[in-house]
Amino acid sequence: MESIRFEVDECGIARVTIDQPGEKVNKFDEDLVRALGAVVADLREKAVSGAIRAVLFRSSKPGVFIAGADIRMIEKVVDPALAAQGCREGQRVFQLLEDLPVPTVAAIDGACLGGGYEFALACRYRIASDAPHTKIGLPEVKLGLFPAWGGTQRLPRAAGLRNALDVILAGKMVDGKRAEKMGLVHACAPAALVEDVALDYARRALTSSPPPVRGRRRLSDLFLEMNPLGRRFVCLLAARGVRTATRGFYPAPLAALGCVRAGVEEGPEAGYAMEAKRDAELAVGPVCKNLIGIFFLQEKAKKATGAVDVPVEPAPVRRIGVLGAGVMGAGIAQLAADRGVQVRLRDVDTGRVAAGLSAAAGLFRKEVEKRRLSRHQAENGMALLSGTTDLTGFRHADLVIEAVVEDLEVKRQVFREIEGRAGGQTILASNTSSISIAEMARSLERPEHFVGMHFFNPVHRMPLVEVIRGPRTSAATVATTVAFAKALGKTPIVVADGPGFLVNRILMHYMNEASHLFAQGVPFEIVDRIIEEFGMPMGPFALLDEVGLDVAAKAARVMAGAYGNRILFSTVLDRAVETGRLGKKAGRGFYRKRGEPDPAALKEFAGLRRAEPVEVEPSEIVDRLVLSMANEASRCLGEGIVADAETVDLGMIFGTGFPPFRGGLLRYADSLGLPAVVKRLERLAEKLGPRFRPDPLLTAKAVDGTTFREPLSAARQEAAAAARET
Repeated sequence: MESIRFEVDECGIARVTIDQPGEKVNKFDEDLVRALGAVVADLREKAVSGAIRAVLFRSSKPGVFIAGADIRMIEKVVDPALAAQGCREGQRVFQLLEDLPVPTVAAIDGACLGGGYEFALACRYRIASDAPHTKIGLPEVKLGLFPAWGGTQRLPRAAGLRNALDVILAGKMVDGKRAEKMGLVHACAPAALVEDVALDYARRALTSSPPPVRGRRRLSDLFLEMNPLGRRFVCLLAARGVRTATRGFYPAPLAALGCVRAGVEEGPEAGYAMEAKRDAELAVGPVCKNLIGIFFLQEKAKKATGAVDVPVEPAPVRRIGVLGAGVMGAGIAQLAADRGVQVRLRDVDTGRVAAGLSAAAGLFRKEVEKRRLSRHQAENGMALLSGTTDLTGFRHADLVIEAVVEDLEVKRQVFREIEGRAGGQTILASNTSSISIAEMARSLERPEHFVGMHFFNPVHRMPLVEVIRGPRTSAATVATTVAFAKALGKTPIVVADGPGFLVNRILMHYMNEASHLFAQGVPFEIVDRIIEEFGMPMGPFALLDEVGLDVAAKAARVMAGAYGNRILFSTVLDRAVETGRLGKKAGRGFYRKRGEPDPAALKEFAGLRRAEPVEVEPSEIVDRLVLSMANEASRCLGEGIVADAETVDLGMIFGTGFPPFRGGLLRYADSLGLPAVVKRLERLAEKLGPRFRPDPLLTAKAVDGTTFREPLSAARQEAAAAARET
């Protein structure tokens, strides 16, 4: 077979090499499944005849064993019967592999995920390399699916029920050493020796000295899994954890758990049948399609350089400076040092510098406690981080990131000072959340080297970075900043300059409308509960507490100055700041702690709310909050703040936690039908005022019958642009 070839050595061991032609990685598509079935049938004949005594499987792709199933194939399937047929075919081929009458060994050096790991599970032995590029696991639930080629049946037998559920239900991926400890593989070896160790396993399996199994299961796990009641208890605990984690929005983990239980309680055949049925139903459902859409958005973002129509190479960033040692500055500094970048952290006095270095050390300490880093790795990271109160040493920085107070004049002063001390090619970046890049660049001599680099708080957890292109920012500056954000493990999106940029501009309308609802007398905890039931990770008032009501008030004033009567922010935030009710950081916000409203807050805001509350239906609350964001997102598209709807969706998912199972803000609007969205907004505008008036681009698309992902006719584009001008 072209994609699978094998040779038999003098010991009768068949070495099977998987190498899909023209592909960077091996991935299971229909052709590879068919080819594997044919090869396994051939191996069986040779094994029965005595021509081969053992089989070793390996990959010719560097850094990849088999990366899983071809997601494009899953994306296209719309018929559950065909999806079930595909599941059963994969199960059939892997069962043939498991039933080979000779020892089989998978030599895993690189990514072995999803269907690739299910393939490895069908082998008698699995040997993994200890190289960083080796990742082993079953991440299907992250795409709204679960392992349905026998993974829910074989992994519990291989690694035990609790370890199997840990991997399957969370979509966990682990390195080779961790995989060995969990029993996912039989041994972990240096990358250069993986095939040698695998061959040793194959040879020893032919003798009276069987290969060792190094993974060890806990006695408590063995005790629970040895009896039906214990197994049922483990599954009940897992189900409770899944419901808490998914809030019922993601059906795949519970479906996977059902398949595991069926196999454990009724036998593998029942488990296989349930796998095919349930996974096929999920594959054609909206959650799976939306999550796959997000996967491809991420893949697109990984390849994007940010330089529009200009082929430029990003410059390397090995040394950076961070101006401002507060929460954001310390977070940025720690993240960069963790990625091997030399960092110089500066603030105006030694106390603030010391506090910033202490905060960075605390972040490293937490990573060690969570076993994401070793103590040695954390110490190496801190060794790359130094503090200072002056601007010496910044001339050699490739990039300097400003993270001081959100005040235009203060930022201008900081950049005037640093530009004269930095190198001629040093990129200067502002971590501003709302202030115009063009305004900050006015006093700079080299505005082409100036860019916005907006991290989200907390830096170590939030995956998004907005790279803001000013009117004079060069393509090379944008490309280098985008590449650096990727090197930090972030997902960057490139946006044009404008108050609030993309994410905060859209989010401000969400916050704004929440304040209007509060002023109408709707309890803030009710607003939060309803929008969390829609799928947001937290409601607007809980989010205000997290962000800080003073920070939100400043941003609101910037936005109100820029967008006029569309931002009719109530005086709630100003009153909160006046009374010192600043949110979580002050210990006083809308909530005393998460989920516990503070009754005192209602008393302080009593004069700002209607004496007789207005009854508002939950569906209207969702529309007011979510459709106001979609309407503003349409304006951002029409104004060229972002290039496409996909960028909006990526930004809102990774910047605000917009529910991934809905596919993104504009994908959600598309799913409702844009004519329906326009009608709902028009009804709200008639009832509540012009802030809900549909954006011209949105209206044009509704009339044209296109979605946000489809091009608008030229005539409609011109009409929408003219309407926006008026």
